[in-house]
Amino acid sequence: MKSACRVFLTLLAAMVAVEGQVPIPRRKVGFVYGSGQANAPVYLDFYIDLICPDSKAALPTILQVADYYGPDKLLLTTHLFPLPYHRNGFYAAKGAHVVEAATKGKSTYDWFKILYDNIESLTNTATHQISDEAVVQRLEKLASDAGVPVSLFSQMIDNETVEMDTRVGWKYCCTRGVAATPTFMVNDVVVGADPTWTLADWRKVIDPLVKSQASDTLHFQSEMENDGVRTCPSSTKTCNYLPGKVECCTAGEYCVPNVGCRC
Repeated sequence: MKSACRVFLTLLAAMVAVEGQVPIPRRKVGFVYGSGQANAPVYLDFYIDLICPDSKAALPTILQVADYYGPDKLLLTTHLFPLPYHRNGFYAAKGAHVVEAATKGKSTYDWFKILYDNIESLTNTATHQISDEAVVQRLEKLASDAGVPVSLFSQMIDNETVEMDTRVGWKYCCTRGVAATPTFMVNDVVVGADPTWTLADWRKVIDPLVKSQASDTLHFQSEMENDGVRTCPSSTKTCNYLPGKVECCTAGEYCVPNVGCRC
């Protein structure tokens, strides 16, 4: 009997785990800014609500940061986290997916700016006496400014793929612990920034990471022999963390498989 109970409980736990599985997105979540490179040493993830005044205030500086470092050094990805108490946030986020698909990503950030420029017409106060259909009609007119015809936007806003992509994007933000907007992460770590931060403030965080990457690259290149075989100084420990990948661990560092030298 006990054995049967254990089997039942194991199966029940497995069913609960499957039921609670966050949907795996059909593509990488978020909207990449410009021509950001996947191998950039710094990843900046920016979590916003398109009806959030604080997100609006933060966007110009974040774009300035991305432009300052360029796509080879910094990859900016914006994630949409429509807050439940902003009535029109989810429709605005769906609109971003429509614009992304309709313009092949060329006008997505224009959509962000257009919405923020017209945020007062999309607040709870401005729309509490109109229907959801009327809200969508307002978004349709704004979409035309982003190069998306009203008829196309109207057709795509109710598309099942757009709906699910928007939901999955929101759920992804939840898995990252996002609870407010804007939220900022650099290389997957939350940064306690706020909309008042300037480019100079961000440079204090990012400059050391960029310089460290450049220093590591030069250091590694200097240790390569002519035959391409990596050798480490006698004061360090060789770490073959992946096939063909070697790092030199200094005192206090450990060789972590698939990762490299880490403290």
